[in-house]
Amino acid sequence: MSRPIRVTLDPIHFPYMDYFEWFIFGLQWLHDAGEIEFTLRTTTTTPPFRLHAKAAPAVRRVFPGLMDALSRGSGAILTGQVEVAGKKQRFVLDLADSPYLFQVDLLLENDLYFKAQCPTTFDARGFPIAVDAFVPYHPDVLSYQHRIRPAMLGRPLSRTLNQRQNNRILESWRQAGRGVKDLALFAYFGTDTGLNHGPEGVVMQRFGDKVSHPNLKRGLLVEGMRARYPRQADARILTTEHAARRGVKISDARYPQAVGRTWHNINISGFRRSLPFRFIDSFLTGASVPADALALRWYEPFEMGTEVTDLGPLGYEREDAVDWPHVWQTLDRLHDEPLAVRQERQARINERFERFWHPRSFARYLVTACLPE
Repeated sequence: MSRPIRVTLDPIHFPYMDYFEWFIFGLQWLHDAGEIEFTLRTTTTTPPFRLHAKAAPAVRRVFPGLMDALSRGSGAILTGQVEVAGKKQRFVLDLADSPYLFQVDLLLENDLYFKAQCPTTFDARGFPIAVDAFVPYHPDVLSYQHRIRPAMLGRPLSRTLNQRQNNRILESWRQAGRGVKDLALFAYFGTDTGLNHGPEGVVMQRFGDKVSHPNLKRGLLVEGMRARYPRQADARILTTEHAARRGVKISDARYPQAVGRTWHNINISGFRRSLPFRFIDSFLTGASVPADALALRWYEPFEMGTEVTDLGPLGYEREDAVDWPHVWQTLDRLHDEPLAVRQERQARINERFERFWHPRSFARYLVTACLPE
């Protein structure tokens, strides 16, 4: 890309501003490299947000509702435009957790709609929560799917949009993966209790006995790992009534090192099968992700066997649909694999991070997709 390519972002809804930090950091990088001219339109809420990671939450505590009222934008949605040679393309970047929900008015009003939690395919039956459970898409999603593009989920860094701090924190994550890796397997989950209220409860109540909550499988996995792998594994549930599963919370400051010391960071899909920060955290530190069968994609396919290893159906699948022998055979193999295999995989994960998942790579992909043909 060469100038003049102008990228302008509309004001971001305050509560979700840090979720877009990965993309904005990438745009700042491209701006400094002379590839684009980048402008972020600001509002009253932007200055306190950028002061310090704790400044904006403090303002919200003191003046509840005020910052939201002064915000513009819509939830976990960012809009903007790419302009070159007088031609403009309007785009949406949607980071909402629900793969099957789209802001339809924005889909119709804009040229391209980038979805972080993007379904692998748009099945006419709907999004597959489980093998026999589908959540229908809005009809316009199926009619206008040609405007939808996969994105990715990059994590918040400094939570202030501060470019210098973001560069430092990104490098600290990378550095965390360059040290000694003494854990073969890492499983770190919040709870093993099935949630039947709130947004999660909508899914559980809608499908009844066609689904089983992912947290129940997370609990079984952690308990089984502790019994099966007394060495080179760290498995914990933070909130549980089972002592055989319970573990303490890792502080935010120490979490990068916890991920960085492991070769494989296990994921069992939850919350409507959305992909969590666990994926980008792992790739940042050169770790792979053994995961249940994915229904989502990023803008570049994951390299199976390298970045992601398939554990088979887990997530919301019924208990009788889970092939636990396959899960344990796969984890046994990863637990016992030779060091040379692990090091070769790590090098490949690091290479793909630079090529695809680095903030500048993601920003370049999105901007390029918006250029006129």
